[in-house]
Amino acid sequence: MRKGFCLLLLPLLSVLPLHAEDQDTGLGIEIEVSHKICKGLEGAIEAEVRTQDGVGDLERLAIGAGLDYKVTKWLKADAGYLLLMRNIPEHQSAKYRWEQYWSPRHRAYLSMTGSWDISKHWTISLRERYQYTYETMRYAQRHYLSDGHRGSDKIEGGDNEQLLRSRLQIKWSRKKSAWSPYANVEMLNDLQDGLSLDQMRYTAGCDYKINKHNALGLSYRFKDKSDRDEAKGHLLTFKYAYEF
Repeated sequence: MRKGFCLLLLPLLSVLPLHAEDQDTGLGIEIEVSHKICKGLEGAIEAEVRTQDGVGDLERLAIGAGLDYKVTKWLKADAGYLLLMRNIPEHQSAKYRWEQYWSPRHRAYLSMTGSWDISKHWTISLRERYQYTYETMRYAQRHYLSDGHRGSDKIEGGDNEQLLRSRLQIKWSRKKSAWSPYANVEMLNDLQDGLSLDQMRYTAGCDYKINKHNALGLSYRFKDKSDRDEAKGHLLTFKYAYEF
């Protein structure tokens, strides 16, 4: 298993940049609680805390809920909502200095995932997700650099983003093993700009099932472009999941 997973990671790692210039390194902590509502239908609540510049600055908070429905043995549908809070640090232009503030965003998504067994222990899956994000309008305080006096507030936000996220993933699993390593690559395409490629994300990780109800996860992700939610760069995420 280890040899196969290393071979899987080689093409993934080969496309990552070797230099960390203008890239952020962050840490994420995720908690998920899920429950099987009825046959094929599962609900979940999730929360996330994310930092940037290592652990120096709090970058993002998120909380949300979703539903998964197993349509067939190989096809799954899911939908959900997230409330995101992005920390916008103090910054300046040639004339003004902006105060730090929190920017709320509302996100809804709908996706379909097809999974196929390509060998006894390996599964490949393709997920297509529609994602809508609305950035709440707000007044951002700014001050003149020349004398420090407060200038007029600037209206920011009030716009939306619509993306099609296409993710191809390969995963290893074994009935008698608690470990499930995986790797994936994801394309984010802008639906408001003729499906143009917005950014790429590359992820490798492993889940560990402690028992029937508890599981842990560790993953590394690289994204090649900054967006309204986070800076480009590296993210290491720890996850705890509880199912009842």
